[in-house]
Amino acid sequence: MRYSIIIPIYNDGYLAAACCDELARVFTAMLAPGATLDETLEIIFVNDGSPNDSLVDLLVLARQHAYVTVIDLSRNFGQHQAIACGFEAAQGEIIIRLNVDMQDPPAELPRLIEVLVNDDADLVVGQYTARHSPWFDKLTSAVYFRLFRFLTGLDVPRHTSPMRVMSRRFIDAYNRLTEKSRFPQGLDAWLGFRQRTVAITHQPRRDKKSSYTFGKRLRLALSGILYFSDRPIKLVALLGLMLAAFGMLLGLAIIVSKLFGQDYLSGYASLASIGLLTFGVQLACLGIIGLYIGKIVREV
Repeated sequence: MRYSIIIPIYNDGYLAAACCDELARVFTAMLAPGATLDETLEIIFVNDGSPNDSLVDLLVLARQHAYVTVIDLSRNFGQHQAIACGFEAAQGEIIIRLNVDMQDPPAELPRLIEVLVNDDADLVVGQYTARHSPWFDKLTSAVYFRLFRFLTGLDVPRHTSPMRVMSRRFIDAYNRLTEKSRFPQGLDAWLGFRQRTVAITHQPRRDKKSSYTFGKRLRLALSGILYFSDRPIKLVALLGLMLAAFGMLLGLAIIVSKLFGQDYLSGYASLASIGLLTFGVQLACLGIIGLYIGKIVREV
């Protein structure tokens, strides 16, 4: 098997037929002389517990095309767990991740594959030149990735698409990871290997709707930071130490002012300095405890 394409499905199985037809058209043009799609390509649809008739649509496709495989999960585990399941099942030398809505056009895949092969890369990711998304999504995405890079230290490129092409050894390494909560952009950067980006176009979603709500995106964003960095804990510890130091300086200033016979507001300054010192020490102690928890997170 040369190519394996992993496509997660949640309530959008009705888009699978059009996606499958477009992929067949693209990869037929790439076939070696005498080769067939059935022996070169496998398209793995992972139904992530869709409550609608998506499974029925996928099974119809599987009966029509030998190169289509359907994995039906027992419940909704989440998009990235579904993708990981597809990676485990993939048999190809080159593994491709794609969304069924074709906002990332399958016609762009030959360019990514060419870079993977010719540059001897292990991961090639599509990078948008422009996005057909609501302005709020663009804004939150830009802010998040800046924050993610600052808090984790991982060089995650901005404006990347879900479309990516991976080598067999990259997927073998990915499959050895045991995380139950997955943030692919973070895992990709953490794994290393030779990575490249290719500029691609971004198409409007055909059905004009998405199951990826703001709440789901926010949960994913928080998971991405918490699972890849203990820097927030370090910042809390640093804040605590700064507050404690400020409280000590304020207390010292009160003593000096008393020695020179000045007292602007009797009792207030001393209470403020004691409060700041106490709060700062408590926050610093919590930060130190958090650092140990951070080490545990890194180990597990």
